[in-house]
Amino acid sequence: MIKVEHIYKYFNDNKIPVLNNINLEIKDSEIISIIGPSGSGKSTFLRILNHLISPDSGNVYYNGQLITDKNAQQIRTKMGMVFQHFELFAHKSVLDNIILAPVMHKFLTKQDAIAKAKYLLKMVGLEHKINAYPNTLSGGEKQRVAIARMLAMNPEVMLFDEPTSALDPEMVKDILNIIQDIAKLGKTIIIVTHEMNFAKSISNRILFMDYGNVIKFATPDEIFNQKDNDRINNFLDKVL
Repeated sequence: MIKVEHIYKYFNDNKIPVLNNINLEIKDSEIISIIGPSGSGKSTFLRILNHLISPDSGNVYYNGQLITDKNAQQIRTKMGMVFQHFELFAHKSVLDNIILAPVMHKFLTKQDAIAKAKYLLKMVGLEHKINAYPNTLSGGEKQRVAIARMLAMNPEVMLFDEPTSALDPEMVKDILNIIQDIAKLGKTIIIVTHEMNFAKSISNRILFMDYGNVIKFATPDEIFNQKDNDRINNFLDKVL
């Protein structure tokens, strides 16, 4: 379980918080989509969950353990993350990108890591690209490698930060289908997305954020159908 208490985050000495007193809990095996307008703090919040960014105040707990600077790296191995712009190592092959973390953290021997990488590449349809380098891949292929790299660590929690926003429209469906397959594994998934129909279909709950505030954290039906919040209604009218 992830528990967030009184999280504030400021940037550039701005008196207006990017995140403004965020309090919530995410249960094990839940699928959570985070939606809202650009600049509402969604990606910042995601990075605070695994301590890639430190909050200015407040606490994040993972399975009852407070995440601090000292233990963040250990907990981060249990929280895989897929970034908007892939973040692959350009000087390493597809295979080496995938096996680096599990071998470095001694989760797998190199031999076992290679076997797992081959399995995962087959899963995402890229087994034929195992020796390719990122500069030879399309955006959709890079994102599939990034997903395989995350899965290689067998994380308990999977964080996706707008995984389709940098892709051509024809690539978006492929990535969303892969994420839907991953969701069947029963892991906790938290995804920042602008794909409203995807969020509606895959999520147990949806977090709507605006100007660093949690406007509503509720089921897809409560977000999309109840029409009880003018800010959410206005947003959905523009994006659906």
